[in-house]
Amino acid sequence: MIMLKKAQTGSGAATLVAVITLLIVLYILFLPADIREDILENTTSDNGNGDAESISGTKLLLSETPGVLEDLNVLEYEHSLPSINLFTTTGAEVIKKVNSLYVKRGVFDQKSEEIQFEIPDLERMDNFLLSFTAKKFSGRLIVKLNGKEIINTEMEKQSVDPVELEKTDLDSGNTLEFSVSDVGWMFWKTNEYILENIMVTSDVTDVSEQESKNVFMISSTEKHNLESGKLKFFPDCVVGQVGKLDVAINGREVFSAVPDCGALRPVEFDPVILKSGENNVVFKTRKGRYLIDHISVDTELKQVNYPTYFFDIEDDEYTDILDNKIDVNMTLRFVDDLEMKQAQIHINGKTVSMSTRDSEWFREITGYVYDGSNGIKIEPDDSTLEVIELRVVLVEVED
Repeated sequence: MIMLKKAQTGSGAATLVAVITLLIVLYILFLPADIREDILENTTSDNGNGDAESISGTKLLLSETPGVLEDLNVLEYEHSLPSINLFTTTGAEVIKKVNSLYVKRGVFDQKSEEIQFEIPDLERMDNFLLSFTAKKFSGRLIVKLNGKEIINTEMEKQSVDPVELEKTDLDSGNTLEFSVSDVGWMFWKTNEYILENIMVTSDVTDVSEQESKNVFMISSTEKHNLESGKLKFFPDCVVGQVGKLDVAINGREVFSAVPDCGALRPVEFDPVILKSGENNVVFKTRKGRYLIDHISVDTELKQVNYPTYFFDIEDDEYTDILDNKIDVNMTLRFVDDLEMKQAQIHINGKTVSMSTRDSEWFREITGYVYDGSNGIKIEPDDSTLEVIELRVVLVEVED
């Protein structure tokens, strides 16, 4: 009886294990494909041999992406820009014109008039004038600008000198109010004015040619090694006839003054405002005429230091290298296989020359390495290198 019970218990346990196993299999089968692959790879890839970078007799020591490396055989650059003309013109323009209006005032009736006018750009407008002629006039004519009285006089002739409107009294939207004085004790009389050719005029400065922009390019290597920057320009102008000259590089003001006409002007600026790729210089004036010539943006660079890439070789690995059991291989991969690529590769102070058109360059460097820390530096020769990968591996020597 006891033996039978044990057999039944063992059979039940086996059934339970089989059911659980089936459920696990079904669970994995119904998982999304990418998750299922990750689970299966994780359960099969770890074989207990230790270093995951060791694959089929090789070990990865270094994998870097150096990117774009440029040879800078000069430490000064001059970015010359074309000459520019800056000028403003000023002319009188009619802001508002009304053919005629009529105002009157008697004991029992009166009539006043208003004229509305706008000023689109008050900053570039000056010398505002109000002018008119009077076809009929009696009493005192009263004119107010935005509520401020500017005329209160009895006209004695049809034409009068234009009346200046103070710029400080003006705004973007304005009102001229015309009225006439009362008749006082002469109750039988009516004071009245008939005004014709009412005009508000102003001197308007055309600023369409007051600004000019020039563009120049800076490489990424030049940008990353900038030490100083200088803008130079020669302003051809007439003293006393020009206004302030404003100069900005990439939106940052570097000069704002009336320059010495006929003298080369150098301007130092912080090179941090320059950027890789397209840069711009904007010249602007508010008054007069400038010919800006001999424009250049000059940069000075620091001594270029190319990065060093480090990797380590362990004691036992170096022993195997000395016993000719392991080789050390270096590979460079490039963007294309068309351009000539030339460089000096420095490995622990020893130099290897590279010259290839291929997209990949290989070199065994076993005789260049040391036990412990090692370094590799790439210096391009008269060219620009676009290095996708620098790779160093240990490879077992086949018997």
